[in-house]
Amino acid sequence: TAEQRAARAAATAAARETKNRIVAEAEEIAASDQWRVGSERLPALLEEWKSCARLDRKTDDELWKRFSSARSLFAKRRKSHYNELNAGRTAARSVKEELVARAEALASSTDWTGTAAAYRSMMADWKAAGRAGREVDDELWARFRGAQDEFFAARNAALGARDAEQSKNVTAKEELLAEAERLVPVTDPKSARGALRSIVERWNAVGPVPAG
Repeated sequence: TAEQRAARAAATAAARETKNRIVAEAEEIAASDQWRVGSERLPALLEEWKSCARLDRKTDDELWKRFSSARSLFAKRRKSHYNELNAGRTAARSVKEELVARAEALASSTDWTGTAAAYRSMMADWKAAGRAGREVDDELWARFRGAQDEFFAARNAALGARDAEQSKNVTAKEELLAEAERLVPVTDPKSARGALRSIVERWNAVGPVPAG
């Protein structure tokens, strides 16, 4: 009988220690933001609780109430977190869809300076919008980046062609300068004026050269 009493006392002590540990861990989880870990750990703690011996009714009820409250609090906070997350994703998706529409509308613009500035502004807005969910983000980003790439490829091609044309103009104007310099010293003013007039007309017809 003494041995049985000792065994029951030991089992009760072990159960009390285990249940106190379970409650302490559950309350720690309830106050944390470890949503995935908590969702996996709390059911495991519940199964561990069920395997423990019962304590006296008052102690058992008090510990169970704390454990149950911790589980309920965690579930409530987790639900609120994901509701907020979903709301944020919905808002981010709306903002990014609008940015994609604007980016695609500007893809064929030839206002190189203004549109490039608009794309920089939209990129800042994109980063500030937050996450809309991986699949949605990937799809919208591909469209946004595609519109940007289309515009900048066209801009680079146009500016490259302009630079090439202006380089030719530099050569043409350098030849006209050399022609004008050969008029000096002037020996026949009338002939020189006619030649200079021709040089000026051709100079004006050449077109612009690179600035600087």
